[in-house]
Amino acid sequence: MAGHGSHMGGCVDSVNDAGQQAPESGVDAGFDEDAVLLLMQWLAEQGAVVTISAGGSAVRPVREERWTFHVSGPVVVAEEGTIGQCVRNALPRLREAGMPVDEGMPESACMRGGGPEGTGMLVLDWLAEQGLSVFLKADGARTTPGWTLIVGGEPLTERQRADGPSAGRCLGRMLSRLRAEGVAVPV
Repeated sequence: MAGHGSHMGGCVDSVNDAGQQAPESGVDAGFDEDAVLLLMQWLAEQGAVVTISAGGSAVRPVREERWTFHVSGPVVVAEEGTIGQCVRNALPRLREAGMPVDEGMPESACMRGGGPEGTGMLVLDWLAEQGLSVFLKADGARTTPGWTLIVGGEPLTERQRADGPSAGRCLGRMLSRLRAEGVAVPV
């Protein structure tokens, strides 16, 4: 059964001879250490649905100012700007809405005032700069929080979707798919 896979949203997951998911390229690229992704995971664990997105085109690539960070569930917060600005602006609003961001949230650069963008966000920024539309969701409304990453636009032949139990798995799966489509992601 080597090489067989499951079809999901136009994408194929690799499965090895034992019927287990084959490791995706980029899973060990440090994605799960990204401060923005850690914040998204924490918010999802609180029951929120958190998304970040940027839409571009090959003619008019995304500029940093066009990112959207959205939290819904117990609270709704939407901001546009660089992802760092979005997170910094959202934190006080989350506090005002009663989210315990000072109690249980993982300590990270975005809480200390440093830059929140780690490897995962740098990859997503790079994809948007290439003119691709990017949508990442940490879904706390699911029984077990899960992640979805959708990337579309030229030069892709079709929109790509990757789902996973963590940001790292989701991003790793997407990197494999993008490379198979000929997108040379620099990670």
